[in-house]
Formats: sequence, C-alpha cells, structure tokens
Amino acid sequence: MVSILILGGTGQTGSWFARYFKEKGFDVAIWGPSGRVQVAERLGVRYAWEMMDEAQKSDIVLVSVLIDKTVEMIRQVAPRMHPGSLIMDVTSIKSEPVKAMAAYAPEGVEVLGTHPMFGPTMPGLRGQTIILTPGQGRTGKWLSVMQSLFQSDGAHVEVLDAEEHDQIMAVVQALTHFAYIGIGAALRALDFDVERSRRFMSPVYEIMLDFVGRILDQDPELYASIQKNPKAAAVRQTFIAECMRLSEKADAGDNEGFKKIMAEAARHYGKTHEALVRSDGVINARIREKEKEER
Repeated sequence: MVSILILGGTGQTGSWFARYFKEKGFDVAIWGPSGRVQVAERLGVRYAWEMMDEAQKSDIVLVSVLIDKTVEMIRQVAPRMHPGSLIMDVTSIKSEPVKAMAAYAPEGVEVLGTHPMFGPTMPGLRGQTIILTPGQGRTGKWLSVMQSLFQSDGAHVEVLDAEEHDQIMAVVQALTHFAYIGIGAALRALDFDVERSRRFMSPVYEIMLDFVGRILDQDPELYASIQKNPKAAAVRQTFIAECMRLSEKADAGDNEGFKKIMAEAARHYGKTHEALVRSDGVINARIREKEKEER
C-alpha cells in the first residue's frame, strides 16, 4: 500500500486530497499546524503526531499549506525523505515551490509541482484540469503514476514547465480574479443595490454577477496569495493601463478611439464568434433553469 503524508491536510484543499487518496486505497496520514485531530477522525485517516518521522517513511509527501508557508515547509520536511519517494505541492504558484523541492529534497527523491484548477467544493475530478510541473531532472515513475491516476478519474492533465505555468496563471487566475474582485469592490464603492438590480438584468449580466459572487464567497487569504504570483504584477499593471486608456476614450467622447481599442482586442482574441456561440449555450441553459424555477 502506498503511504502519503498530507501537510496541511486539515485544511479544505488538503482534506479534499486526503479523501481522494483514501478512496484510491492509499495509507493516508495528515498533519496541520492547528493540530485539528478531529479532521483526521472525520476523514477516517491517521493524524501524523510525529510529522518528521512520518515524512521520513512516507512514499509521498504532499504539501498543501498556504503559499506564504510552502517554501519553509518544504525546507523543513524535504531533507528527511528517502530516495524513491515523491514530494509534491498543490499551490497555485509553481516556480518557487518546485525550486525549493529540488533544492532541499535528497538525491533520488522525485519532485512534482501540482496545481489542481478547481476548488475543494468540487465532488470529483471528472471534467477538471490538473497541471503538473515536474522538477527538471527529478522525475521518474511518479509523474506517470500521478498522471494516470488523475486521468483515470476523468481529469484533464497538462504537463508544463514551472515558469511557463506561472506566466499563464498570471492571466488565467490572477488577472481574472483581480478583475472580478475589482467589480465587486466597485459595486461596494458605488453603494449599488445588487439584489434590486437582478430585477432588471439580462441573463448575461446575471451570469457575470454570479461569477463575481462566486469569487467573493471564497477565502480572501487564498485569493490574496494568488496575486503573489511573481508574474502577476506586470499583468495587473497592463490591465489597469488598458482600463485607463479605454476610460479616457469614453470620457472624451472619442467613439472612434474606443471602437479601435475594442476592434484591436477582438482581432487579437480571435474566434470571437465561437465564443459568442458557446456563451449563448450557457445563457440559454440559465434561461431554461429560471423557467423551471418559476413553474
């Protein structure tokens, strides 16, 4: 039986993976800085009272602590691991954790950055995306083991370099979250009555509003930490600059300038009609759902 220690296993994401690996027949132990033994009892797994000893004998150590704590946790635990074992993390930033795992883990310990592109509210892996960022020169059997395991449950698995991962996530996560949280903050600053506006909204507006609410409903600490992606600052500044450029055109009544910016963005985006068709499908599904609710 494969043994796995999940550091931060008492948190939401760590608990999700504890359940997942237990269902897969792994011998699961969890540890958390808060020492919440009741979480282990609820999950039906062992609590690792002696964390370092558990790390030394485990086949896999999975690091699922806050991004700010990840590198320090790796520094403490990785040197205790034995050759042939695997250290992996599940943070949303990959370059620094992968470097730390490669630096602190002994020779023969495999390194695998892992980024589940879903939250702990998801019931399973089907239809979800997981990104794997192997440590250069530090991979062997475990990459294919994990890839096959996740794919067998219906996940879409992508393998990327850690630096490329962070560059992509600076847009896919940091920018989109920043924009949605910015909309939420603007609604607050305007003292805008969100619930009353639902009486007048189109389905497009309602869906957008729900995505804003979805982000705002989640852990602010996690979303603040995602903005610490080393590539995100430049992306945010570009976004703000483009918003200002667009706003200046609108404020000046420069319709031609506004249209030019939009047209240039559309050309770069590409396949905008396909996006329109896909979003129409989402909108129509929402309309059907509301019609059922009203019956």
